[in-house]
Amino acid sequence: MNIMALLAAATVGTSTVSIHPVADPDGRSRPTWATANVPDTVWILVETATETGDGERAKTLLREAEVHARAAVEEGASDVGRRYALAVVLGLRANLEGGQDKVRAASGLGTQLEAILAAEPDHVGARHMLGRLHAGVRRMNRVTRWIATNLLGGDELRKATWEAAEENLAFAEDRAPEIADHHLQLARLYHDTGRPELALRELEHVVEVPAVRALELAVRAEAMALREELGS
Repeated sequence: MNIMALLAAATVGTSTVSIHPVADPDGRSRPTWATANVPDTVWILVETATETGDGERAKTLLREAEVHARAAVEEGASDVGRRYALAVVLGLRANLEGGQDKVRAASGLGTQLEAILAAEPDHVGARHMLGRLHAGVRRMNRVTRWIATNLLGGDELRKATWEAAEENLAFAEDRAPEIADHHLQLARLYHDTGRPELALRELEHVVEVPAVRALELAVRAEAMALREELGS
């Protein structure tokens, strides 16, 4: 079954989403971020987007994943797992997209994270993504940041500071040190804020975590590139 056949097998409407198991054509298992109520189509599209080396195809797959993830949230707005899956999709889109599409994805991500953390203030994944979002906003150039916070943003983007980013990223790294990206994003923040020794320490932790899935391998590759940039 190819990915388009998989999409055709999913029912997406204004209020109905099929959450019955869908066979993954490549035999992948459900990732830990996708809880049982997250439609299989969402995480399979995300995994496929991450594995492809074609940036444009990845964007297309993630846009499709967003459609399914939003439909799932509309059907079960109180389901934190579904909201977090949508946040994962939006976070990946914000990384890949450019211009206003990047800003819109970041804005949408902020909205979802606010809802998740209102329900579960110590949700580790959401705290990590909030830290990444704040750091991402601070990395924007001045014009893009103004557009993000004044035209398409909201309260969460306006509150973005390096301090808040570090607090949330450090929280996630402390609560779930077995996740390599928690170390990588904290390392990137230390690098951006002029603390290379701390960055290198976190990058060493990345190497210690086994990397199997596409997202994990991508994290490892980014960590190696950053370590080389830091001269280690």
